[in-house]
Amino acid sequence: MLSRRAATVVGSSLLAFVFLFASLACLVTGCASSASAGGTGGSTGATGGRIGTGGAGQGGGAGSDAGAALPSCAPTTAVDALILDFSNFKASSNQAMFGVFGTSFAGGTYQYPRAITSNFTAGNWHIIGTVTDYSGFGLYLSCKSNVAAFTGIQMDVSGTFTGNGGDDGGISPARVTMGISQPADELATAFSAMPTWGTCSAHCSSPSREVLLPATTMTVTLPWASFTGGTPVGPLDPAAITGIFFVFPWSGASTAQYTVDVTIDNIRFFGRIE
Repeated sequence: MLSRRAATVVGSSLLAFVFLFASLACLVTGCASSASAGGTGGSTGATGGRIGTGGAGQGGGAGSDAGAALPSCAPTTAVDALILDFSNFKASSNQAMFGVFGTSFAGGTYQYPRAITSNFTAGNWHIIGTVTDYSGFGLYLSCKSNVAAFTGIQMDVSGTFTGNGGDDGGISPARVTMGISQPADELATAFSAMPTWGTCSAHCSSPSREVLLPATTMTVTLPWASFTGGTPVGPLDPAAITGIFFVFPWSGASTAQYTVDVTIDNIRFFGRIE
């Protein structure tokens, strides 16, 4: 039920999709809401980690926008442990943002496709909706970022998966694949329909791990060393990351579906290295 392909797509391409169009403030929600990580021919070429190309094979030929460049930005370094406590959010774009763009470690939230929505009015990140396709959520970053001053990331999390009366397709236990994207495992711009910070030419996949979602809120602590399986570089290098993403289990069957109700709060780094 868990889609490694969807994790590959989000880790390698969504940030490029974010930066290519319009302003960041309203763009991310729009991109994340409309980007659907499908198989070949979908709005996201899942096997190639490419958005809007019609989905060539993994690491396939470049799309129509190949060779475009990301807007220049200065790499940032995370100094404060707290990332988001959701005490503030941007109502106009329905996203929570952190940091100062162009100055500090910064970014914001997204979710996809339109069937998945976010709500921040309770002072946390409440993600609800029906999974009927490749679906997920995450944090985009304003630029490549160094988070190596810490040994990992933690958050308060809870979640449930339930049937919705349709063809549930066998609901998995409540869990997500969480990944950290890094340039070495991102499809390079020359091979992508969207500009990226990546250097990978084929078979690209971000380091990731499974996170179980408890029914009641618990603090989950995730060391960087627990994120593995990246391709071609297996371990995570926290000195250069480009995003944090979560992918819901999905079999790829068009009729399988289930509803999700996930709450996240107090996302922060832990284990400061002096």
